[in-house]
Amino acid sequence: MALLEEVASPFMRLGYGVIDAVPGVIAAILILIVGYIVAWIASRIVGGILDKVRFDRWVLHKTNFTSVVGEFRLSHFLEVITKWYVFILFLPAAANVINLGAVQNFLLDVAMWIPQVILAVVIGLLGLMAADYVGARIVETRAKGAHVASLVARGSIWVFTAIIVLDQIGVKIDFATNSLLIILAGIMFGLALTFGIGFGFALKDDAKKILSDFKRKL
Repeated sequence: MALLEEVASPFMRLGYGVIDAVPGVIAAILILIVGYIVAWIASRIVGGILDKVRFDRWVLHKTNFTSVVGEFRLSHFLEVITKWYVFILFLPAAANVINLGAVQNFLLDVAMWIPQVILAVVIGLLGLMAADYVGARIVETRAKGAHVASLVARGSIWVFTAIIVLDQIGVKIDFATNSLLIILAGIMFGLALTFGIGFGFALKDDAKKILSDFKRKL
């Protein structure tokens, strides 16, 4: 009889543990259901506001950014991000109900990190838009070497954007950042010098004419 009790004791403790955990699991499931509903409502509100103000039209079409991302809908992307971010905010509470301390701390860290990721994505998109806009404006000048200058300008903006994005999500690249800044400064100085000399030679005859007209008036 004693042997039977010893054999059954672990299973009984396991059964009691499961029974004790059931209310917490049910509460956690309810928290997640409520969290998903709240997240869905929040995402629909954000999506509705962005559609109402024609966010995609102003941000993508007006800047000609559709040539880069195609039919990508930034408003839908932000709507999805909003839904899952709000939902993740409920995960630590669900973990706490079923006494998962380590998981709760991890989920709290994730919930704190996600806004940085969202901001990094927004910065990245704005950087790509700025690079495309600046590059297109340079090409429209039809100046000599405009295409090369456009590529350099776009590349410079892309690099700076990448540095900011990586720093935003916690990737430290101080050495690479300093090296890239030095290289970009050298490239920009060389381009400025080249364009300055080029414009100087191009305007040489006009400058002579202006000076001669000025001398005659004197």
